[in-house]
Parts: sequence; structure tokens; C-alpha cells
Amino acid sequence: MPPDQLFVCALTLTVMGLFIWEKLPMEIVSLGALLLLMIVPFDGHPILMPENKTEQITILGSIFGNNAVLVVSFMFIVGAAVERTGLVEDLGHWFERLAGRGERRILLSLGVLTIVSSAFLNNTTVVVVFIPMLIGLCKRINLPPSRYLIPLSFFAICGGMCTIIGTSTNLVVNGIVRQRGLEPFAIFDIAPLGIVFSIATITFLLFFGRKLLPDRPSLAALINVDDSREFLTAALVSADSPLLGKTIGETPLAKMRDSHIIEMRRSGNRITTPLKQVRFEAGDRIIFKSHLSGVVDINALKGIEMASKAEMGLSYVQTEQALLMEGMLGRQSKLVGHSLTEQNLRQQYGVIILAVHRQGVNLRENFEDEKLEIGDTLLLEGSAERMRQLFEERDLINLTQPKAQTYRRSRAWIAMLALLMVIVLGCFGNFIPFEWVAMSAALLVTATGCLKTDEAYRSIDWNVITMILGTLALGIAMDTTGAATTIVHGMMSVIGDWDPRLILSALLLLSIILTEVLSNTAVAALVTPLAFGLAGDLGCNWEPFIIAVMAGASIGFAIPAGYQTHMLVFGPGGYRFSDFCRAGIPLDLIMWVLGSICIPLFWPL
Repeated sequence: MPPDQLFVCALTLTVMGLFIWEKLPMEIVSLGALLLLMIVPFDGHPILMPENKTEQITILGSIFGNNAVLVVSFMFIVGAAVERTGLVEDLGHWFERLAGRGERRILLSLGVLTIVSSAFLNNTTVVVVFIPMLIGLCKRINLPPSRYLIPLSFFAICGGMCTIIGTSTNLVVNGIVRQRGLEPFAIFDIAPLGIVFSIATITFLLFFGRKLLPDRPSLAALINVDDSREFLTAALVSADSPLLGKTIGETPLAKMRDSHIIEMRRSGNRITTPLKQVRFEAGDRIIFKSHLSGVVDINALKGIEMASKAEMGLSYVQTEQALLMEGMLGRQSKLVGHSLTEQNLRQQYGVIILAVHRQGVNLRENFEDEKLEIGDTLLLEGSAERMRQLFEERDLINLTQPKAQTYRRSRAWIAMLALLMVIVLGCFGNFIPFEWVAMSAALLVTATGCLKTDEAYRSIDWNVITMILGTLALGIAMDTTGAATTIVHGMMSVIGDWDPRLILSALLLLSIILTEVLSNTAVAALVTPLAFGLAGDLGCNWEPFIIAVMAGASIGFAIPAGYQTHMLVFGPGGYRFSDFCRAGIPLDLIMWVLGSICIPLFWPL
């Protein structure tokens, strides 16, 4: 194997190893690989920067100008407009009306609505909207959310397999197909296989899988408190108070057992200095948290007699109820990558973090210095107004109750028109480039005010875009150096005598296994060149092999890290790693068997 092929193979394996290790962000790893391919020379020139300028432009254009990058970006904008105008919220309300109280009826309603919506919208958006509604429904009918949140994620994955625009994986593979000068798939070309997978998933969960799902309480249920038992009380330090000039530790306030100070304000501004270091001044506003028993106002705080309160110079201002709520970190949360100590939420918002749920573990001690991750669930306590401010400013997903938001419902018909335009015109991909259709829809929702310009920029998941760029570069490097051909020839020397249907089944299984440990987008970009090589060496139709990659790169049910929607439901459901394995491994195997049978039937070899 020549040095350039060895380098590409070694770099690909390194990237895959770093993806599995998860210590570095995937987008950084992907862009690092792209950079190495552009600067490490072989025979005087880097792999992606050949001597011929025309070849350079062609290669770089096939990465940065790949239609998959454009379509994914534009579809993020269209999906955000559909959500911002309230259409996704309406879908959630339809689910609440259809679900009823029976377990199987809830699963069936959830499956149908989630699959249909995820076929055309970003599945992360659909899952984020459905999580609080599903949790609220479970609380009202006294059922554990853990019975339904894993199915929610599974259904969202199945919906993405029903259309080309259902997931970025399909768009990446379709982009590679177009780059090779072949006829790309139209929007519903893969629907037959997606529908089979969807029906199988619903059937499995209705009759078998639900027995494998855990009955596990949410994080809030593990904390033995009632949100009506505690109050927040505000008091002012008077001009003649004996507290003046002293710290909390130097006053009787430090001896209160059932009440403690959570916030101080001075001249209307929140004091950000650690409370233990603050010296009281006249006019300081103090926020206490106290148990409800015997507390109506500041004069009833436990541990302080009436006389001593007067001596301390505290005058009553107001009392408000403390709420217990759960919030989850989404992909755009400002808290991701920071610790609670760094963010100092107690000082900034007057909100107390009681516990954190991560990766199946409920952390109730020594979690303040842990770096927060996407999918972490926080158990918070504070006043309604402070909670609202925190959820809005820090992009937390409210799991206790659906986020109150003012939708632009007067423009909902425009967003629906844009989505229908994508669906209808996408059926004519042979005549109208799909990136043009997606761009037109994105321009329509932005120009008409369904989405503001800054909202449009924020709606694009740049982590996904950078990962697509990096993994596309690796796939193109495998092609241009001949590494993909060398690997395929090596594989054919072992499996060349097999029946093509068995080879197709092995390719599907390989894609499924890789998807469980890598990003689905990375699998699509890296395995697609191998699929083309296998089809060419076998002399078979390329379509079933590419469909196998699409399907395999979307099937990732068994490991939480295998799909972003899994991470979103992990914390709210109180799940453990093994919960996904119990329900996901059988479903992975069912999808593999069905795919091995159906793909050659729908797309003959």
C-alpha cells in the first residue's frame, strides 16, 4: 500500500478512535483531519491540494460546495421556522389529545406522530418538543416517563429513514451520489424501506419491547420534597440594623437551621461576590429560602425570635413559593462545557441546583465542578420568575412544563407552504436540484418573518456542518488516493465468493455496528466510497449498496451515544446504559434481518 494510502487509512482509524474516546469534540477532530489532508505533502503536494489548479478547485468544491452541506443547512432553517410558528407545538397537542390513558394507545399515538413529523423535520427538534409534553402526560396519569422516552427516540430515528430529507445522513450519501455523476434519490425513493422499519419498530415496542423498558422515577421523584413545602422570602436591611458592616458568619443569620440566604441585591443589582464575603449595607435586599411549616412571612422564619428579628433590623418585603423543576441541556445551551461553579447560577439567578442526572447516574453530591454535557438533566429549585429567567437566558429545556413561548402563528401558513414546497418539488429531483428547492424554502421563511435572520443563523447546527466537511474530506481522500479501492480488493479476496446478497447484508451490519460507536454522519461519509467499490467489483447495481449504507448509518438503537436523540432522553428518563442495550440490541438485529431481506427486493441487485 503506497504511503499516501497508508496515511489516509491511519488518519481514518485515528479519527474513528477519537470519536469513540469522546474526549475531544467531534467537530474539532473532523476539522483537524481536514487540515492534515490539506497540509501534509506526498510527492510534493497534499492529498487535497494537487498540483493542477483545476483538480484543486474540483476537490475543494466537492467538500465545501457539497450539496449535502447546503441542503442540511437550509433544512435546519426551514425546520426552525416550522417550530417557531407553532406548528410543531400543535403536533404535540394533537398527541396529547390522541394518546388517552392506555399504555399501548400512548405508544401507538406517539409512534405515528413522531415518525411522520421526523420524516420532514429535524428529529432533534421533534424530540425536544415532545419530551416535556410526554413527561406531563405521564405525571397526570401516574405512569413512569422511562416507559416512553426511549420509544420516542426510536420513533424519531425511524421517521428520519422514510425520506431523503429526514436525516443529515441521507443527505450526505445523496450528495456523494450526485458528485459521482449519478442520478440522486428523490425525496420518497427510500420510503418503502423506512415504512417497513417504522412498522416493525412500532410492532416490536407495542408487544415485546415495552416489557424490556424500565420503570424508573425521574430525577425530581428521587428528591423527597414537595414543591409546595418551601418558600422564598425577601427582606431589607434597615439603616440602623446591627447587621451593618458584618458578614453573614458574624451575625445570628448564620445560625438559622431551617432557612438560609440564597441571594443578596444592592442598589437593584445582584451581588456576585461570594455571599460569605459580603458585608451588609443599609438597603440590601436579602432572599431567604425557608420551609413552609410555620412560615407566612419573614416574621415566621424558624430559628429567629420576633425580638431578635427586630434587633437585626430586617423589615419584611415579600414571600413567594419555591418551585422544584427539571431542566435539560440541549445542543445550543450556554451551560454546555462549563461547571456549575463557573456559572454560579445561585448567585446570578437565585436558583439552587439540587442534583444532576448523567449517563444513568443521579449525582447529588460533589457535582458542582463537573463539566456539563448535552443531555444532562438538572434538578432546580427557585421562584417561578427566577426559573423563567434561567430557562430563557441559558437555553435550558423545561422538562417540568412546556416552555411558554410566543409563536408567530400568523405566519404558520407560510412555514407550512415552505415545507410542502420542499416535499412536492423534492419529488422532482431529476429536474430541479434539491439544494435550490431547500434554499428557496429557507429564503421564503426568512424573508417573510417566520424566522429572524439571527434566529436563522442560530438554527443551523454548526457542529454537524463541520463534521460533515471533515468526514467528506476523508471519504474523498480515500477515493483520490485509491485507498478505498485497495480496501475493497482486500475485502473481495476474503468474501468475493459469497453471494452478493450476503455481501450486502454484511455491509449493512458493518454500517450498523459503526453507527453505534461513531457519528452516523461520519459512517455515511466513510462507508459510502466502500459501498460503491463493492458494487463495482461485484458488477451489481450500486443502488442497493448505497441504500444499505443509508439504512445502517441511521440504525443506532443500542448505545446512548450512538444518536443525539438518545442523549436528549437519557437524563429525563433516568436511564442507565443497559436500558438502551436491552431494548436496542434486539431492534438492531430485527432491522438488520429486515434490511437484508427487503433491500434486494426493493432495489434488485
